[in-house]
Amino acid sequence: MTLGEFVALCVSRLAPLYPEPEAKAMAFRLLEHFLEIPSYKYISDPDLVLNAPFRSDIASGPQINAVQTQYHPLNSASSNDIVAALEDLSTGRPLQYVLGFTEFCGHRFRVGEGCLIPRPETEEMVSRIIDDLSGTEIGEEPFNILDLCTGSGCIAWSLAAEFREAMVYGCDISDAALRHACRQRIKVRGAKPVFFSADILSAPPAGLPKFDVMVSNPPYICESERSAMRPNVLDFEPAEALFVPDEDPLKFYRAVARWAEALLRPDGHVYLEINERFGSETAALFPGSRLEKDLSGRDRFVIR
Repeated sequence: MTLGEFVALCVSRLAPLYPEPEAKAMAFRLLEHFLEIPSYKYISDPDLVLNAPFRSDIASGPQINAVQTQYHPLNSASSNDIVAALEDLSTGRPLQYVLGFTEFCGHRFRVGEGCLIPRPETEEMVSRIIDDLSGTEIGEEPFNILDLCTGSGCIAWSLAAEFREAMVYGCDISDAALRHACRQRIKVRGAKPVFFSADILSAPPAGLPKFDVMVSNPPYICESERSAMRPNVLDFEPAEALFVPDEDPLKFYRAVARWAEALLRPDGHVYLEINERFGSETAALFPGSRLEKDLSGRDRFVIR
C-alpha cells in the first residue's frame, strides 16, 4: 500500500463521520504518530510504499506497481497499531482518545474516556489569562489560582507552567477526570497543581485559601443542542462535563459566583468560558465583568 492509498483508505473509512479535509488531517496524524511520516510526504511522495504486512481485509485500491523501489520500512507492530487506530476512529472514537493525548498551550496532555477533550476556545482563554497576568506584581502573600471543573487539568497545569510563583489548585466532581489531571506530566518551574474532589454546586470545602484568580470552563451546552453535535462527542466524551438543563443553563455559573464570593480576594479576577447564547446573562452574575468574543467572533468569555 502506498502513502496516497493509505490516506485515501482513511478518507473512505471515515467518510460517514467526517468531511474529507478533516478525515485527511486524521490520516496525517496517524502517519506521523505511528510511522513518523510527516504530512508533507503526502504531497512530495504519495507513491511511497508502506512496506508492511497490512491486512488484506482493510487494504484497498489498486495493486502496488512491482517496479516501485522507494519503501518506508515498517514492522508488524507499527502496522497493527495504525490499523487498530483507524478501526477505532471509524467507530467514532475521538482521535485524541485513540492517540491518548492532545496538544494544549504548547504542552502534551494525556486524555481518555471520562475526560473532556480540551477545545481551542479553552486554549484561547488560557492565553488571555497569561497575557493579562504577565507582569503582575506578586507580593509576599501566595498568589493563588483556582480552576473549577478542571477536567484533564489542562488549564491548571498550563497556568502552573507559566507562573512559577503561583500556587494553582484544580477541582472536579469526576474521579475519572481527576485521575487524568493528577497523572499529567507537564514540566513546571514552581509547585505542581493541587487537585481535589469537590462539587461546585455545593459550598466550597473548608480549608481553602483566598484566591487571586478563579477560572472555569464548566458544563454549558444545553440539552436541546445535542442534535447539532457529532457522535464522536456524544458517544464518547462525558456528558456531565458538557450539558446543562435547558431550564437552568446558568446553574454552574451561579455556583462559580458563590465560590467567588466566598474565596476570591477583593481585587481578584474571574475568567469564564461560556455559552454564546447567554453572554449578557452570565456577565450579569459577575458585577464589573466584561463580555469578550473568541477568534470566531462569538461571545465566549466573561472576564472580571
